[in-house]
Amino acid sequence: MNGQVQITRDDKPVSGMRSVLMNLGGGFAALSVVLLLVYWQATDGNLGLVGNLFGSVDWSINPDFGAFAKAPWVIQLHASTAIGALVLGTVQMFAPKGTIPHRTVGYVWAVLMVTTAISAIFIRQINDGGFSFIHIFVPLTLMAVYGMIANARRGLINKHRNAVYGAFFGALVIPGLFAFMPGRLMHVMLFGG
Repeated sequence: MNGQVQITRDDKPVSGMRSVLMNLGGGFAALSVVLLLVYWQATDGNLGLVGNLFGSVDWSINPDFGAFAKAPWVIQLHASTAIGALVLGTVQMFAPKGTIPHRTVGYVWAVLMVTTAISAIFIRQINDGGFSFIHIFVPLTLMAVYGMIANARRGLINKHRNAVYGAFFGALVIPGLFAFMPGRLMHVMLFGG
């Protein structure tokens, strides 16, 4: 041993099947969004047919963007950084990897994720001032962002990629779906009060 540290890279080319599956998944998601928007436009924002399939739920979309302005500043910060992270994260998934813009946008994305997580600590209206089950995503987000950065700096590309996907889906998309529960800001903004 000569005292030098050897950094090994674990990056392997994405297999043909995995690449195909990732492209199919992205295409399916994009197609689903387009079809939903076309259907929404054709029904003038009334998704009553979908409601009939799932029970007597009023699925009509009546946006109330004024609800965002009325929300406390910490909820506005949380929602803004989460939406920004969702947009940037989606761009990063399809952008070229290992470039200076990828790294720069990645650091901005990490800051947005950390800001989203920390601001969530101060949002406790759901559980009468206490923490709720959704707050478990705060430490998970912080650990995922740390793992993402640490693995990238060490050159462990596969671990970096896994940490990014874990943070994106496990700490952003899944908790983001909870934001559309009745009574929460995103639900009020999209479906009205």
